[in-house]
Amino acid sequence: MPEEKESILKRIQKLLKMSQENGASENEAMLAAEKAQKLLSEHNLSMSDVKDDTVIEPIEKESFDVERDNWRGWIQSATAKLYFCQMYTSSRMNEKYRQVKVAIFVGRKSNRIVAKSMCDYFINTVIRLADKEFETVPGSKSEINRMKQAFKLGCASRLSKRIKDRWLELVPDYKGIENPDGLPMVYKNEQKAITDWLQKQGIRVVSKKSSMNIRDRAAYHNGKAAGGGIGLDTQVNNASIRSRMLSR
Repeated sequence: MPEEKESILKRIQKLLKMSQENGASENEAMLAAEKAQKLLSEHNLSMSDVKDDTVIEPIEKESFDVERDNWRGWIQSATAKLYFCQMYTSSRMNEKYRQVKVAIFVGRKSNRIVAKSMCDYFINTVIRLADKEFETVPGSKSEINRMKQAFKLGCASRLSKRIKDRWLELVPDYKGIENPDGLPMVYKNEQKAITDWLQKQGIRVVSKKSSMNIRDRAAYHNGKAAGGGIGLDTQVNNASIRSRMLSR
């Protein structure tokens, strides 16, 4: 990996580590993640100018065993797209001959590293908020778990919607954009590269609408409210994007 690219990844990993530390405030987490997104976007913009195929990272896939909760998949799918990747799920048999759910991230290595780190950050934040919400609530273990699950569904539903909306802000319909070489076009080119790679590998990704079994409406709506307050971090504001595009 070229020295400059490795330096960028180390800086991003350091920032994301800060955002996940228990002692970090919400503002510190948001600031760290915002810087990480800005660095990654600028990295992808700079890579779009490179014509030497030996320098550009290839499209590859990476697999991770994950929990079977649907709400995690909503976050992973939306976050992967925001960070120039695509995520789909599959399954495998483990050493005990039990079926394990697998999340597969497709994209360039730099983007996969950051996408996976941000997924971990968002998922851990949802879990932390659910634990905090019910730490003093009376009830049996099964009752608390039922409420926590409903809270997580609501939180992840709202959060994944916000992540998707952020992607739509960053990647408007590029037909009317004067400069076709900016960030929207980079997203488009990365999506095409991933789609082409999947086709060459004979991988057909099928979208399935997952069911949502809400067993506690109050906890679910409280989770949605909490999901609306999680720092997306991730944001590069539109003004900075336009400035970056015009300076090219």
